[in-house]
Amino acid sequence: MKKIFLFIAVILSIDIKAQNDATAFDNLVSNDTSIMASLFSYPDTVYNSILIASTHPKGFQTLSEIQKISSDSFKKLISTYNRNTQKQLWEITRYPEIISILIENKDRSKKELEEKLQKYPAKIKSSAIYLGKNNYSTIVQIDQIHKDFETKYKDLLKDFPNDVKAAYNSILGNPELVTALSENIKTTSVLGELYNRNPALIKQKADSLNFEIAKAKGIEYENWKQGIQKDTVVQKELQDMSKKYSTDDSYDDDVYASSNEPREVNKVYEVAPYPYWAGYPYWYGTNYWYPYPWWFQMGFYWPLNGPIHFYGLPSYHFGWWYYNQPNRYYRRYPNATNYFYRHNQGRRNFNSDFNRSTQEFYRGRRK
Repeated sequence: MKKIFLFIAVILSIDIKAQNDATAFDNLVSNDTSIMASLFSYPDTVYNSILIASTHPKGFQTLSEIQKISSDSFKKLISTYNRNTQKQLWEITRYPEIISILIENKDRSKKELEEKLQKYPAKIKSSAIYLGKNNYSTIVQIDQIHKDFETKYKDLLKDFPNDVKAAYNSILGNPELVTALSENIKTTSVLGELYNRNPALIKQKADSLNFEIAKAKGIEYENWKQGIQKDTVVQKELQDMSKKYSTDDSYDDDVYASSNEPREVNKVYEVAPYPYWAGYPYWYGTNYWYPYPWWFQMGFYWPLNGPIHFYGLPSYHFGWWYYNQPNRYYRRYPNATNYFYRHNQGRRNFNSDFNRSTQEFYRGRRK
């Protein structure tokens, strides 16, 4: 009989611990400042890496310190150049193999370099050839900054288990995730503890969260699109706003404009991010790792002749720009601002990137 009671006690203890872990995971998700929704909106291959890497959270703190050194060194190196040249230098870091090609082919002719760089976008190729011919010493120094980062990064990982090393390497290709995990280290640590303790349960919870996020995002997008289609006043303000965004603080339409294909609704073009070790151009504001053009950031585009085309919800960067510019656009466009606010209030648990930027703005005003 004692054995039976002991067995039951063990089972109950396991069940209680599982319930506690499930509750702790849910609490992380429901936290107003939680990054969970953004972490688990990615494909399962990515968030599986997040779960594994979070079991060694201190690595993200160290990685952040290493990145600050390399990013500061890079910024200092190129600071003597004008904005246009700085931008060109930042652009070629998005394609690390270009740096190697330029260094290895220092004495090649322009025509030979063009052949070596033929697979890259025309503007990137043109910038690379110009910089390689006119700023070769800077290219070499950039390469050294990158190598120094890689050396310190490998040293950081050397004592980690192989699965954790692979997870860190996978996440590094998504610099916005490294930033989120290091800036929100408490959440990362708790997530890692939960996964260490009960990997099967937390993986199940993560899968469910990913499904719910995708479902909510689809609903939110349809609500967003239908609301704008019905409101011609908001449409007019958005159209005027897009002219300012396209010239004020958004990325040039380089990659997309270089394509001979017309823009297609819901078509996503793969764009290389700025590398984690270099950071992103400071003039873009905050967390601007992916240089999509203005119309993709805003989630819509108006052809010269034709109806509005929707691509998705606006990005976090567009929201940040809208609410944080000295020009105070949120006051210039009252109907759009009210629409953004109503949309956010009706979907506070949807956690899209644009919703997050709106929530941050109004939370800041209440302080």
